[in-house]
Amino acid sequence: MNKTRTGRRLLATTLLSAALTAGMVACSSSDDGGDSAAEPSANESVLGTPNKATGTPVTIGFVSEGKSPTIDTSDEIRGAQAAAAYANDYLGGIGGRPIQFKPCEALAQPAVATDCANQMVQAGAAAVVGPTPGELDNLVDVLSPAGVPLVVHSGTTPKGLSTPGVFSLSNGTAYFAITATSAKDEGLKDTLAVSIGVPGAEGPTRAVGGMVWGNAGVGYDVVGIPPGTADMTPQISAAGADADNFFVLGNDSFCTSAFKAIKTTKPNTPIFAIDRCISIGGGSSIPNGYKDINVAAALNLSPDAADSQLYSAILAKYGDGAKFGQLSSAGYAPMLGMIKALNAAKVTDPTKETVMEGMKTAPPTEYPLTDGIMFQCNGKQIPISPNICSADGILAKANENGELTDYKKVTIDPSLYAKPTS
Repeated sequence: MNKTRTGRRLLATTLLSAALTAGMVACSSSDDGGDSAAEPSANESVLGTPNKATGTPVTIGFVSEGKSPTIDTSDEIRGAQAAAAYANDYLGGIGGRPIQFKPCEALAQPAVATDCANQMVQAGAAAVVGPTPGELDNLVDVLSPAGVPLVVHSGTTPKGLSTPGVFSLSNGTAYFAITATSAKDEGLKDTLAVSIGVPGAEGPTRAVGGMVWGNAGVGYDVVGIPPGTADMTPQISAAGADADNFFVLGNDSFCTSAFKAIKTTKPNTPIFAIDRCISIGGGSSIPNGYKDINVAAALNLSPDAADSQLYSAILAKYGDGAKFGQLSSAGYAPMLGMIKALNAAKVTDPTKETVMEGMKTAPPTEYPLTDGIMFQCNGKQIPISPNICSADGILAKANENGELTDYKKVTIDPSLYAKPTS
């Protein structure tokens, strides 16, 4: 097994990040992100003490893909709007002023995303929030020259990572570091990454993965397998002869084939996977289903977590029918996270200038739905980008049917992202 130890032949960071973004988009196939979207619980006792915002509203934009013939992410918008409405009633809005929520649907079309950004500028938005925008660069091209801050759950395109005024509240590259850290902590020695064989996914799996695993001191190799391969047993058996754990990256159908092959060739070997690999009920053809697969996740959606109970109550009160799940949380978390950061920074007159400065100077703030992961947008969290505001990630266990349990925070050493000096 050829082990990538240090990633000496890494591409430029921006190119890696562009590939990573494309790969994660390519890996996504399920509208619900593999999670069991559920009706929220209306327990208003967890909402806290009312603190209603007053005065002149401040416009905050939100851009999502929205609803088109091929995709429906409307719950992202509802989740963000619910967070803003809750803040207006219970957090004093932003600096005491109410938030006027302005949504726009990009419809997975770059030109429409550009139009959305122009609408935000014309509306005088003090900031624009988004989930993980597929057309991030189109937003940046308009908002950055206008000086409008762009705050996203995750954004890892070259422009998203390098353009001043873009704030990625979660670590979009954490899938790699979560798995490498966990493998090291478990005493595992040799990881085989099984990647869907498209350049946007396999490229960063080799390059970013090589850097992260090399810095973690864990052996690492990659096999890329074309999408649509029904039986991956020959490839995984050959490439994984020396592997003592596997890391699978792809959409749910690709991962299903990979899991079947791994459990056939090495049935007791630990498996790590990205959350896009898992779909509720999708493991029926896999021996023991998804049981005990370790899942690198973006958010902690355990219904028992206090943060999830607040989120559920907010959706029930303000969510306009939004379901508890991956979609609504992808709008809710960055919106509420930004509001809390700006209030922690004591922004009292929210304009695009004061919001920009507030995001840069806010103290460490807990990111919603992470059970304790802090973000701070001071440019010092991980070496590959000043725009990524946190390093840590989340690991969960899948049960046989695909529900995630046993969520835990994974503390990531930023040095895992240090490019080799030679």
